Amino acid sequence: MDVLHNGGVVLLPLVYLLVALDYGLLFFTGHPSSRRTAAPALRAALALHLLWLIGLGVHWHQLPIATVPQALSVLAFAVAAVYAVVEWRGRERSTGLWLVGLVFVFQLLSSVLMRPDTVQRELFHNPLFGGHVLLALLGYAAFAVAAAYGFLFLVLYRELKRGSFSVFYGKLPPLQVLDRMMAVALVLGFVALTGAAVLGAVWAHQLYREEWLRDPKIVATFATWVLYGAALLLRRLQRWQGRQTALASLTGLGAILFSLFAVNFWLSGFHGFR
Repeated sequence: MDVLHNGGVVLLPLVYLLVALDYGLLFFTGHPSSRRTAAPALRAALALHLLWLIGLGVHWHQLPIATVPQALSVLAFAVAAVYAVVEWRGRERSTGLWLVGLVFVFQLLSSVLMRPDTVQRELFHNPLFGGHVLLALLGYAAFAVAAAYGFLFLVLYRELKRGSFSVFYGKLPPLQVLDRMMAVALVLGFVALTGAAVLGAVWAHQLYREEWLRDPKIVATFATWVLYGAALLLRRLQRWQGRQTALASLTGLGAILFSLFAVNFWLSGFHGFR
């Protein structure tokens, strides 16, 4: 087990760093070799990461999400997976430096904090709760990707409006492409968060009846779900354009951070109704 654990802890940040550098070479130079190798390298890193997470889960007999370092690693995997889907759908690789760089940071933090043992929690042996947490992490990862695209959209939008261009002008994809990739990430996140909410509600209702409805994290999650749902609906109805959707994505990311940190540390524990 030590070989499996330590191998992943050391190897995964290095692999993601190399992939990020490959995307960086593509972004700054447009080198043909990076255009060919960046996406396959990311998929190989994802396969390696998934095998490592499965190995940990089999060894610990529970999902590897019982501690913050484990959750960070799953979040890194989810961000990389969402980006891979968005890149495939959007057919644009020039933003990979920023997104894979974010994956590297998450995995590096996870590896620095990771311990060879884990906390055994009965919750993570429950398939409903485990599915709830995994889908929630996937949803939050997708929204983080959408916020990254929203930020890049606003940067490019501002430069085009002012007519003063930075060194990154011409290297980022057009606004229409950024908008489309942001929308794909938003849809993925909304679907995943909807699934997480459904599974979490079924699990909580089985154990706690109506008491779980008063939990602050439930309220914060529902508010986030409504915000992203409204943004997608307004975009679908063509009431909002890319700029408004980008601002909503960044606002939603702020709501997620509030839910993960402020609500956890100040308003309740793991779940207030437990």
